[in-house]
Amino acid sequence: MTEETRKPCPTCQGKKIIEGVCEVSSEWSGSSNDELDDGLHCTPDEDCPTCKGLGYEE
Repeated sequence: MTEETRKPCPTCQGKKIIEGVCEVSSEWSGSSNDELDDGLHCTPDEDCPTCKGLGYEE
């Protein structure tokens, strides 16, 4: 079976990774003097656990 005919992974829709989620909150900005710390926090991208980063179901 070729990669084109395989069923895309339902968890990541064939993208191979699950993108991180970013959130902004004024609570997280705190009293830091760092201008880059604007309260934006992101979870890291990770390989899809269902298809193990392949993008399709085996």
